[in-house]
Amino acid sequence: MAKSSHLENKEFENQSFKRESFANLDLKYKSFSHVNFEHCDFSQSDLRNVRFLDCKFDGCNLSLIKTDGCRFLDVEFQNCKLVGVNFTKCDKMFLSMKFKKCVMDTSNFSDLELKNTPFYECIIRDTDFSNANLTGADFTGSDLKGSSFHNTNLSKTNFVRTINYSINPLTNKLQKARFSSPEALSLLDHLGIIID
Repeated sequence: MAKSSHLENKEFENQSFKRESFANLDLKYKSFSHVNFEHCDFSQSDLRNVRFLDCKFDGCNLSLIKTDGCRFLDVEFQNCKLVGVNFTKCDKMFLSMKFKKCVMDTSNFSDLELKNTPFYECIIRDTDFSNANLTGADFTGSDLKGSSFHNTNLSKTNFVRTINYSINPLTNKLQKARFSSPEALSLLDHLGIIID
């Protein structure tokens, strides 16, 4: 993977980066608009106050990135690795993302507005969604083992074919949320009842 050496500019528009390494780089205050990243490595890079507008990441590693003040607006992540990412440090006014077939273990989405956010067929283990607004979000086919939901708005959220979730219906909003059996029986674990 080639190390990117042509990042002197502050703004990038309508470009594509393929198989380039941005790992451990300082990218602060840069702006990327309508940019595609394919199989790029951003692991542990400094993305503080970076702006991504209408960008797509495909097969990229963004694990342990620094996100303070980062803006992800209309950004799509597909087949990406986003382990240990604290999305709560992003600019909350500019946060609109789509996730498909990503690995997102030990990340943090607590207290965020994530209405209608798709998390299609993702592995999202040990991740925090406490106090988030996930109204209309879509976790179809995802694995949520160890992820926490507390005081989370899950109204109209889609959990069809989702596995390994633990959601307390007494401490989360679940109006019109969709579940599939047999996994939906796990909702009863928190009610202290026994089903024979």
